[in-house]
Amino acid sequence: MNPFLLAELILFLALVGCAQNPVCPSLCTCVFRGRSNSKELRTVLCKNPALTAIPLDLPSDTVKFRLERTSVSRIFRGAFSAMPELHYLWLTYNSITVIHPRSFTNLPFLHELRLDGNLLSTFPWEGLRDVPRLRTLGLHNNRLARIPPMAARYLGNITYLDLSSNRLNTLPNVLIALWPLVSLSDTTQPQCPVVLGLQDNPWVCDCRLASLLDISKAPESSMALLDRFLTCSGPPGLAGVPFQTVELSRCRRPYVVTSSTKITALLGSNVLLRCDATGHPTPTLMWFKSARPNHYNTGCCKQFQSSMETERLPRKLSSYVQDSSRVGIRWLAVTLNGVSYKDAGEYRCRAQNMAGISEAVVSLDVVGLMSNSK
Repeated sequence: MNPFLLAELILFLALVGCAQNPVCPSLCTCVFRGRSNSKELRTVLCKNPALTAIPLDLPSDTVKFRLERTSVSRIFRGAFSAMPELHYLWLTYNSITVIHPRSFTNLPFLHELRLDGNLLSTFPWEGLRDVPRLRTLGLHNNRLARIPPMAARYLGNITYLDLSSNRLNTLPNVLIALWPLVSLSDTTQPQCPVVLGLQDNPWVCDCRLASLLDISKAPESSMALLDRFLTCSGPPGLAGVPFQTVELSRCRRPYVVTSSTKITALLGSNVLLRCDATGHPTPTLMWFKSARPNHYNTGCCKQFQSSMETERLPRKLSSYVQDSSRVGIRWLAVTLNGVSYKDAGEYRCRAQNMAGISEAVVSLDVVGLMSNSK
């Protein structure tokens, strides 16, 4: 072959190769492993402590991107949008503290996201809407102290969730409800359980984890623990006790009632407001005034309007509490001595525990004539 033609052919093939295989980002390495549809699969590895941000010139054909042991601390919006073919995103053992909720845009094929070994105290759960095919989420060894209930909306498709080695002490019930007890004969349920990593967290073994305990003990469940030997860190009586050996009652939302729902009192008289509540754990109670009387500003009792206008509502009331001899029952009372027109209005008794909040309302109306004598 003519040497000039051979040189031109070599140059042409080199240019084609460059077009197909963009230059690898600085401080990173690129390798090709495996093939799919006669196409080599690119992996980009960035593992240099000098790297402080996600490279901007990432190859668009990248299937796996690994960012490991760098100085990157923030992941900005659309940081990986230049890699629409990405299936695996590993951002492990960096210094990441903040992830923008739209960091994972334009990643329709992302299957695996690993963020192990970072400094995350929060995670943008709503950002998972951009990765509908995500199945693996690794958050091992971070600083997560709480999983918000809304996170459950975005974890329904996850089959591997690692929350181990964080600072979690409980999980929201709506999240636990994603992994119900199942029967092997029930073909409507998924046959492969969700793998869940919960070990090495300071779990408080109370009623909030009762459902999780039931699922973890069940012979047939849609959840499999990476490590079944979880340990309770609290309450004090259960510290150090294996999770699988405790007995936990389920939380019950408070139920609260008042002695009456409407009271009409004479001007200057004394009024007793009382409410009773049940629940597990035993609810805490609080009385507060929440609204002025309905007839306020309708011409009644003009001489008291000024003082009523300065009253800031809601207003917590001083009250006294008496626990029942039975666990889970409590009552609370408040005394209004020498009531005046400004005491009229709506009073609420609020009962609260780990399972929720309930309220009962009492309407107080004050009637009678004021003496004009001085």
